[in-house]
Amino acid sequence: MDHDAAHKYIYSLPEVAADLLRLVAPDWAGELDFATLEGRSPEFLDAAHRKRLGDMAFSVRLRSGPLPGGERPRLLVLLEFQSKVDQRMAERVREYSGLLLARATRGGASARVGGQPWVLPIVVYNGSEPWTAAGQISDLMPLPSPAMWRDLALLQPQAYRLLAAGGALTSGARRAEDWPLDNRVSATVRLQRAETPMILARLRDEAERFPGAANRAFREALHAWARALWADKTGGAPGFPALDKIERTGEEAMPTIAEANWDRWEAGVRAEGVLQGRASLISRQAALRFGVRTAKRLSVLLNNLAEREELEQVGDWIIECGSGDELLTRVSGLLAGAGMGEAP
Repeated sequence: MDHDAAHKYIYSLPEVAADLLRLVAPDWAGELDFATLEGRSPEFLDAAHRKRLGDMAFSVRLRSGPLPGGERPRLLVLLEFQSKVDQRMAERVREYSGLLLARATRGGASARVGGQPWVLPIVVYNGSEPWTAAGQISDLMPLPSPAMWRDLALLQPQAYRLLAAGGALTSGARRAEDWPLDNRVSATVRLQRAETPMILARLRDEAERFPGAANRAFREALHAWARALWADKTGGAPGFPALDKIERTGEEAMPTIAEANWDRWEAGVRAEGVLQGRASLISRQAALRFGVRTAKRLSVLLNNLAEREELEQVGDWIIECGSGDELLTRVSGLLAGAGMGEAP
């Protein structure tokens, strides 16, 4: 399962969707009946019958406030995932929210007074840069006089609630470290922010917070998410263990795969290509800094390095060196010192 699929799979679980609402709307999430939560298709057709595809949508009923026909009011939630800042996000959310609402309000209780559902758009942002996009449609419009702004601002479609999950220091965002430990979205974000050697240890710690058969689906989704993060951060290195090998079994716990025993774990899977995956990541970094030609020559040299410390040294040199030739010279010297020859 790739990165995007694993991420969306987690949020498709009803218990995760419920925890998301508890996180972004703590003051009134208790008014929602999460037993009624159900997924909605994020695919829409606009007035010109063109297809518009959002990321995810679901609905949930309120606990009280029955309508004349006995139904309870609904909240429609539109969920969008972003890895980069989109300066037109408010505009996109306005369009998707309108299409979602139009589809949901054709006939039935929605046609009666008081029957229109509320809409809550949420943007889950995983980028590393601060979110700088407009938070509502009125922010995209020219600034009128104060009197005109007061009169028109509240009449514009409201935009979205932002959840900064990627570590960016976004203005006004709550730090993930301050989020509730027993919230599944918090667990997902903490796992995402873990350093590479700590991903497995973090996965086990987070899985332990949600024990039992009732949470099995979430632990499996969390494992798929961790595996996708591992693949991204190591360049696709194999050897990621199955969930059952990470979780505690009875009174005996599997060894914690943390920084303290990282070397021992790495030695056990080296034959499966962990170092090759790291070397591939270093080559890509060299390509970004010095170009493809340097990266190709470096890749040949890296195949002769067998120690993690040596690869880490090369990673530092990519930052320190002023040119690709200087980098290749240093790596050649490292190999010559180990009796492995010179650069090709």
